[in-house]
Amino acid sequence: MLKRRRVTLGLGGFVWLATTRLGVANNPASRQDAQYQAAPGPGGADCATCQFYLPAPNPALPGRCQLIAGPVGPRGYCDFYAPR
Repeated sequence: MLKRRRVTLGLGGFVWLATTRLGVANNPASRQDAQYQAAPGPGGADCATCQFYLPAPNPALPGRCQLIAGPVGPRGYCDFYAPR
């Protein structure tokens, strides 16, 4: 008999798996689907501390997210949040 190994993925691993296997990186989610909000989330979590956030060259402008379509603010938050 074959023994099955359990694999435990952290949130970041799960999101990576979902984005590579489901093609989310090539087809970003809408802000609505991601439950994006312009304010920080639980515990002060925000886009600026997320591994998927790409800051704009000009700090006065919103950045981009690797998973969500359109601009996102550094103080925003969504369901895909994964700390760096």
